[in-house]
Amino acid sequence: MLTPLFSRRRRLWYGFLAGLWFLASLWFWTWWFQPAHIGGVGRFALITLGLVWVWSMQAYFMVIFLAAHRSAAPDPEPGQYRVAMIVTKTPSEPFEVIRPTLEAMLAQDYPHDTWLADEAPTPEVTDWCAAHGVHISSRKDLEAYHQKEWPRRTRCKEGNLAYFYDTWGYRLYDIVSQLDSDHVPAPGYLREMVRPFADPEVGYVSAPSICGANAKGHWAARTRLYVEAAFHGIFQAGYTRLLTPMCIGSHYAVRTRALKEAGGLGPELAEDHSTTMLISAAGWRGVHAIDAFALGDGPATLPDLVTQEFQWSRSLVSLLLRYTPDYLPKLPLRLKALFLLCQLWYVFFALAMAMAYVAPVLAVLFDFTYADVTYPSFIAHGFPMALIPLVIVRGLKRDGLLRPMNAKILAWEKILFVALQWPWVLWGVAMAVRDRISGHFVDFRITPKGAAAQATMPMRIIMVYAVLALGAILPVMLRAHLVVAPGFYLLTLLNAVIYVILLAVAILHHVRENHIRLRNFTPKLAMQSAVLIMIMAFFANSVILRGQMGLLALSYGLEPLQVMKVEYVVAGAGQGQPGDVHLEFAPEWFGDLAP
Repeated sequence: MLTPLFSRRRRLWYGFLAGLWFLASLWFWTWWFQPAHIGGVGRFALITLGLVWVWSMQAYFMVIFLAAHRSAAPDPEPGQYRVAMIVTKTPSEPFEVIRPTLEAMLAQDYPHDTWLADEAPTPEVTDWCAAHGVHISSRKDLEAYHQKEWPRRTRCKEGNLAYFYDTWGYRLYDIVSQLDSDHVPAPGYLREMVRPFADPEVGYVSAPSICGANAKGHWAARTRLYVEAAFHGIFQAGYTRLLTPMCIGSHYAVRTRALKEAGGLGPELAEDHSTTMLISAAGWRGVHAIDAFALGDGPATLPDLVTQEFQWSRSLVSLLLRYTPDYLPKLPLRLKALFLLCQLWYVFFALAMAMAYVAPVLAVLFDFTYADVTYPSFIAHGFPMALIPLVIVRGLKRDGLLRPMNAKILAWEKILFVALQWPWVLWGVAMAVRDRISGHFVDFRITPKGAAAQATMPMRIIMVYAVLALGAILPVMLRAHLVVAPGFYLLTLLNAVIYVILLAVAILHHVRENHIRLRNFTPKLAMQSAVLIMIMAFFANSVILRGQMGLLALSYGLEPLQVMKVEYVVAGAGQGQPGDVHLEFAPEWFGDLAP
């Protein structure tokens, strides 16, 4: 019971653009693999692996988004299903956060019961719920639901909800829609979530996770919001047709029969992903409700953001190492590939980003290149392959298929997100491997919401990015007279400038968002500011020392255009050593062809 998301005309247009992209890819790879471009086989293979990773993610997107479908079922009839909506609350989450969610749940136009799964309900909560007809589910002081292991694990969402399903959910309801405390459903939300269950083979329904309620005032919230806009919209709709969509923990719905057959909600912090895998392994499929809107908060601070990235990567890899082997044999081949890719994505991403950071640094330190190509030629051959996806995403935004619909396509927050994300993902992956080897128990931290969010900037976070910035700056400052790889001076500094900007944004936005005046700087904040100033000074010095040489090397291949003017210095008399050159920035856009 699915229907294509695109009209025939739009599908032909996007298919044409995807075809152009594949032709551009063929042009690039044919050029890249020319024998003359292969200097050292090992180095060439290393950099090629990184390029293949980026290309494969783009190719994957091309295949998936063209298959986008949505449910074709009619509006569900009142009384057709026994439905519940349930929102989870932890003791650390203030009632002021969850109250708007409960009010929006009560206002839904499809008949249902409204539930609150509260770990420790206060008198204020119980009184309010009683006055508004909200049922409460609480596992407080029930040892059976505070175990150290899944499925009734303490201090986690799946254990909290397991009590509800065991006690009421499986017995009283056909469909349960569950939400995080801060995700406020829009009018008509429940109707859109229930609609796909008209297909008896559907066991769960995913929905766009839009964490942008606080995006206007918090740059950290905007980073992931913009980066994942295509995933929560068109991409999940493509999964609906070709593979199966991923439940996102902020809100999704399940058919209770399917959930019970699967053994309940899945393990780990990534219970959304594991629940998707368990229900799929039980033989059910999912549908993405692209028009089911619920708006929640994103991470209010950089520490909250990096904590989420660390915990999610750790959880997914832990899931892969511990639980996936038991369920993988039950899945069809295409879903085996899907879940393995999803659970290994953080691993591949972290390694690819680490390589992108380290590669130019190594080239500067040891004076070698990875491929015998000029930078202008590389850009010319790679630019069409990079431009076409942007044209496609711009069209998808115009068609209203991003979630949120107004997500920016080009934004500084998107660039910084990738740079700030990967060190914590790499750490999370490493900790997951350690946990599996040692049998270590992990207690996850809940992201603070509302007034509970703490406006602090730990020094360890600043130092991670400071070390990354210095790691790219110092080799450029200390390594002079490169013969083979002077162009990597500038490429390494491009890496450095991202982390310098990231440090500046982190500190300045922390000061601005928390209204901190200069006279109120704490010693820690003063130290962080001093670190930033020192690194900016190092960066400026490295640009002065090596910037012109790097620009000259990267401009090779631009003829007849000229960027730098080279003059050889006369040796002796204090003028310099034999072979020394004087560089001057002197662009001549048509070189010798100019009149």
